[in-house]
Formats: sequence, structure tokens, C-alpha cells
Amino acid sequence: MFTPPENRIKAGTVNFMATCLCDSIFSDAAQCAVSLLRRFGAKVEFPKNQTCCGQPAFNSGDFASARKVIMSTIDAFSGNDYPVVVPSASCAAMLFHSSKIAFRESDKATREKVDAFALRVWEFCDYLVNALGVEKIGGNLKAKIAVHNSCHGRGTQTPASLKKLLESINGVELLEFENSDSCCGFGGTFSVVFPQISSELGLAKVKAITAAKPDIVCAADTSCLLHQKGIAQRNGIEYPAMHAAQVFAKALESEGGI
Repeated sequence: MFTPPENRIKAGTVNFMATCLCDSIFSDAAQCAVSLLRRFGAKVEFPKNQTCCGQPAFNSGDFASARKVIMSTIDAFSGNDYPVVVPSASCAAMLFHSSKIAFRESDKATREKVDAFALRVWEFCDYLVNALGVEKIGGNLKAKIAVHNSCHGRGTQTPASLKKLLESINGVELLEFENSDSCCGFGGTFSVVFPQISSELGLAKVKAITAAKPDIVCAADTSCLLHQKGIAQRNGIEYPAMHAAQVFAKALESEGGI
């Protein structure tokens, strides 16, 4: 369980952390997320020297390298004390939860710095609902949507927030599918170290989702979508994967876009 700290910081101005995958592959998802934050009243800052959350090193057991990357991220967002909104449940959980594990044997001042930063970190859907108070995305989207909730969203408000926002869109039907709470096998570096296990888990997830015949496969994690879509393509399976922000933006096209 990746439970966020209590009393996280809320503000009308936020910092946006684009994540490695948005930077390299899912730039549209990041752009949609920023536009949606602005649409619902937030002013968005974007620190230029941001990099990675440190999860690849952390998941590989290289805590020393993870600490360097985490501290680099903390320093990158040290120009203000605004919330840090991340369009990735796994990256957000890394920074508000796993970072504390990485630094648990550090000196008190360093641990306090990490703890203070954790209070600022939010996943995108969670922030829309529980900080900005968004009740309804609006727009129209006639689509059957299968939602994949990533493992790193467990214990957080991300799954409930994503469901709430999708259900607020006229025309959306959320689909049930077998073993919806199972892992898709990505797990960051797990998919590199144990590719066969990872691929088998991913294929099982892809087959379970496609059996429900969705128009869209939606998630709050681009990493899971990347993994699943790659497996689907290698197996000749059509897989219409979209990040939550892309789905919201598509729905709002009926109202002139974001």
C-alpha cells in the first residue's frame, strides 16, 4: 500500500513534474494534464531542471543512486513550496512514500527535508478531485472504457478519483473485466530483470481487458500503458490505450477543447 502522508499541501499554484515517460514518449498526456489543471483554476509552474523521480534505481535496490536522483528532484522544485502534481501514480508514490524508505538511515535534517517534500506531491487525478475540488470533467464521450489501476495507486485516492472523473463524462461506460486488480507485470526494472514473467503477466492483463471489448483502455500511469500496449502490438492485439488526461481532453473536444 502506498498511502500518501496526511495534510498534504494544497494551493492554486502548482508545479508540474512531467516524468521521464511523458518527456520521451507521452508528451501529449503531459500537455493535456497541464491544460486541464489550468482549465480547473490552477496556475502551473514548470521547473526546467527536473529529471527523474528515482524509481528505476530504487526498484533495483540501488538506494545510493536513488537518493542522488531523489535529492536532485527535491532541489529542482525547491524554488517555491507549491504542490508538485505528477501525471503518474507510480512516480508520485515514489516521491511521497518510497523516498522515505530510501532515506530512512539518513541524518535527521535530511529525513525532514524528504518528509517535507512528500507533503507536496500529488498524482494528477487525485489533485483534481481532492485539492481543486473538481466534481465533473464535462463534455461528451461515447465510449466503453476499461480502467487499469496500477499497483502504485493502491492505498491512494487515485483509483477513486479517476473513476469519479470518468463517470462524470456524458456517454462514458466503465467496463468490468476479470482480475482487474492484478498487476500488469511492468514494475519498472522488474520487466528488465524478469522479462519472461513480466511479459506473461502483461499478456494475461491485455487479454483480460480486451475480452471486455473496450473502446479505450485508460490508466493514470503511462508506464503500465506503455508495457501493455507493447505486449499487445507484439501479439497482434489492438489496444487503444490512453492516459487519463488524454481521455478527459478528448471528452472536452465536444465543448471546443481544452
